[in-house]
Amino acid sequence: MGSPSDFDYYLACGSSNSVSISSQPGCLLIGGAEGSKSGEHESTQWFLERAKGGKYLVLRVGGIGKQADWICRYYRDWIHSSAELSIDGREAANNPKVVEYIREADALFIAGGDQNAYQEYWEGTKTEDALNYLINEKKIPITGTSAGMAILGDYYYAPDHQGILSSEILDDPFHYNTEHIHRSDFLQVPYLNRVITDTHLDRINRKNPETRYGRLLGLLAKVIYEDNNQLNHYAIGLEEGAFVAIDERGIAKVFGNGTNIGQDAYFLQTNGVLPEQMEPGWPLIWNNSGKAVKVYRIPGTPEGSGYFDLNDWSTVKGGQWEYWYTVGGKSGLRKEPF
Repeated sequence: MGSPSDFDYYLACGSSNSVSISSQPGCLLIGGAEGSKSGEHESTQWFLERAKGGKYLVLRVGGIGKQADWICRYYRDWIHSSAELSIDGREAANNPKVVEYIREADALFIAGGDQNAYQEYWEGTKTEDALNYLINEKKIPITGTSAGMAILGDYYYAPDHQGILSSEILDDPFHYNTEHIHRSDFLQVPYLNRVITDTHLDRINRKNPETRYGRLLGLLAKVIYEDNNQLNHYAIGLEEGAFVAIDERGIAKVFGNGTNIGQDAYFLQTNGVLPEQMEPGWPLIWNNSGKAVKVYRIPGTPEGSGYFDLNDWSTVKGGQWEYWYTVGGKSGLRKEPF
């Protein structure tokens, strides 16, 4: 593990002086490819409005990045200051100076990267305590992208190597690479209780030969199994250009590019039945006559679209219901209109 000096702090603009701010709570989930995405500007404004001119802090591992500079360049008038803090070891995560930097924040951005490192370095430390203080006592707005979004869920998937593919988890939901699904008291974000999240749903490249829609279904099945087959579990998955804004009432809307490509958010819940087949070494069968899981899909728009109530997971508008299911083997994920 790291040494006490394994953290870096960078003040990109503004002053480190204390400010008297009463932030407005909220949570922004980012699908993983922010940067010149349509809808990013509007969702960033939604988020920064809640900071009330306070201190914007980026948390990450692996050294200082460019997010704080980007905020300074384009949103300087919205904030008192913008800074980054890289916490790269458990001793650093217990450092009083690190805790002070975190507790002074009025808006928090958790960067992408490696959620396994976030868990390894931060969970069970004073950094964890400080983060939950911000979320649930100081009640500031919090956002995360990619790995940063993953750890905001009550359940989170933190592999220590290449993440599992959709085909792998659907062919065997007990695949060795599913052992890093965690539920803990790491971050306690309102309205994400019993929720597992995933990002980059639509990404396909050399390292990601398959989309992650099937993976999301498999992750939901696995967390239900690991919680003694309790069905009241949920999943939220985002395509890369989607930004889900959750206000203090638990109402979500979706920002995106306003087209039919890459801006959708998906809210998954069971349709009252367990998988028909959930056995080690065998394909997942979760069929229920093609109605295993109910999914509400909201296409994002630049101005923000849709309405999803995370209090009841049923009061919705502006999107479309569909069913997701799998009949096992190479059939993979199947989708049908509601």
